[in-house]
Amino acid sequence: MRRLPPPSRAGLVVTTVVLSLVLAACGGGGGAGAGGTSASGGQIGSAPLVERSPSRFQSDLAAYKGKVVVVNFWASWCGPCKAEMPTLEQVSKEYAGKDVAFIGVDSSDVRDSAGKLLADLKVTYPTVYDKAGINGGIATAWSVASLPQTWFIAKDGSRSGRIPRPLSAAELRSRIDQLLTAPA
Repeated sequence: MRRLPPPSRAGLVVTTVVLSLVLAACGGGGGAGAGGTSASGGQIGSAPLVERSPSRFQSDLAAYKGKVVVVNFWASWCGPCKAEMPTLEQVSKEYAGKDVAFIGVDSSDVRDSAGKLLADLKVTYPTVYDKAGINGGIATAWSVASLPQTWFIAKDGSRSGRIPRPLSAAELRSRIDQLLTAPA
């Protein structure tokens, strides 16, 4: 067996940098899901459907303080969820560059099916995977009993209400605008 020479110092630096970037991407530390942008350091993850526990999701949301946050719970098997997603995507693009963030939470679903749906509908806002869902996951912590369900978070980080049904674009804009103009 032929013995390889020890790596050069430059080679070690390059290897370290590359590994750091790979680990950051896999660990959920960078940008947003599905090609979107995320707020305050990208706590939600660099790829769609990064799995989150309820406590990790709560700590991720803390990075969005100062913004209005729309949190939409959905699943790929839910017909009304699929019908609502293009509206959420459209409105998320309308508010791009403003103090508004959209986050999807795929609950109690098959991850591959959810990923296919996100790709097919070209969803660009970050989406996390809530594997446990209504069985002790994020959905349970947020009292989600039906899908779709959309929660609104005020700029101070408090939950400001929810709507347990599909939303129209006008209704979604109205709720966001109310929260954007509310005193902080």
